[in-house]
Amino acid sequence: MADQVYQNIDATQEPIIMESVCVNCEENGETTMMLTKIPMFKEVILISFYCKNCGFKNTEVTFGGKINDYATKINLKVVNFNDFKRDCVKSEHCTIKIPELDFEIPSSRKGSVNTIEGFLMNTIEDLQSDQEERKEKQPEIYEKIEKFIQKIQDLIDGKCFPFHFVFEDPSGNSFIKNPYAPNQDHNMHIERLPRTVEQLEAMGYSAENAKQFVEENNKKLEQENQEHTANRIVHLDAHRVDFSKPLTEDVKGESLIFKVPCHSCGLDGEQKMCTTSIPYFKELIVMSFLCQFCGTKSTEVKPGGEISKQGKIITLHIKSVDDLKRDLFKSETCSLIIPEIELELEYGTLGGVYTTVEGLLEKIEDNLLENNPFAGDSADPSFKKKLEEIFAYLERARDMKEKCTIILKDLLDNSFIQNPFYPEHDPDVKVELFDRNHEENDILGLNDMKVENYGEKHYEETEAQQEEQKANCQYL
Repeated sequence: MADQVYQNIDATQEPIIMESVCVNCEENGETTMMLTKIPMFKEVILISFYCKNCGFKNTEVTFGGKINDYATKINLKVVNFNDFKRDCVKSEHCTIKIPELDFEIPSSRKGSVNTIEGFLMNTIEDLQSDQEERKEKQPEIYEKIEKFIQKIQDLIDGKCFPFHFVFEDPSGNSFIKNPYAPNQDHNMHIERLPRTVEQLEAMGYSAENAKQFVEENNKKLEQENQEHTANRIVHLDAHRVDFSKPLTEDVKGESLIFKVPCHSCGLDGEQKMCTTSIPYFKELIVMSFLCQFCGTKSTEVKPGGEISKQGKIITLHIKSVDDLKRDLFKSETCSLIIPEIELELEYGTLGGVYTTVEGLLEKIEDNLLENNPFAGDSADPSFKKKLEEIFAYLERARDMKEKCTIILKDLLDNSFIQNPFYPEHDPDVKVELFDRNHEENDILGLNDMKVENYGEKHYEETEAQQEEQKANCQYL
């Protein structure tokens, strides 16, 4: 069996030491390199250089694993001094922006681990490095840079709260810590964005080779599409009920296959989609995606049908092993609450999930691990203790050593927990319907929808536009 390339951080782990040329004095220095894993984060390459001749030294962090499926944009609203202490991971492909200053640190800098305050201090140091020379040769530029340095110093001194600190990373490998985890950070917004060909080329990917690869596989993909048979149907089986069986003789019983751009590399991948109906619930849309070029794959389950007039709250008290085996569907519009540990996952967390109650508890733990890479040995003790307590509780709940209550609050009534006693009443589940408020309707985009008298409004708008055009023509 081959040795593992990236190993967990260990006191016995030996680094790789080699001679390399010093960029400062051009004599031979010593580079120390270690391929390792940061706990609960990613594979990284730690590089340290030291020259005995001139004393020059340098450190660098490079990501050694695969890039994420998406490019990411992390927008943090810095509102107080505590935000300066947030740990950050910046990859070598990441651009830092401060919109209020119209300031940008390009991605040409090396990857690093620092705090927000640390990045701002490094920026000041970089700008000050050649100021003495500029003062003599270019006094006007010197004055402008001095004013800009003062603006950054004002940010550090807290004179400009709030301001925005933005990471734009096409590799998706940058991170800003959420100190409120596992709860939502309302001052931080994370966007997942598709990559452009230019971004892929900047990261070292050859767009020409990618297109050539896809062209060579087009015939193969077309043949597979033509050989579409029953075994291509996505099968959902729960409690011996095959949900993939055709409901009627129309398209509902088939698996549709079409090409869509891959969110990872931007090239065409294969999207499969089928509809299925869950007994005593409603219709679901099951989708799976595979990119033949980069290997990206994903699965997703979405509810079908109309928008419900009311939302629904489902409360399950887990009292036996059978409760852990219940089938469960949590939609994207559903928040999840475990009151025993004051844990709340907002709408959209975990996406659309079809699993069991036990599987949901595992997914919650995996999600917390994935989204909190700074929960390792260097984490804040109180934050680390809080996460450890949550993980321990979830494990005890799965082993039936702890009482657990799961509350699903779905704004669109698109989630369900299986009732094994149907059509009898389920004694361990409480179901409540509720009317959505204005804010919840706004989250769903319902406040701006017009669902009645479409033609009337269109006619009124058209008349108003015509009158406005006439008035403009007369004015001209």
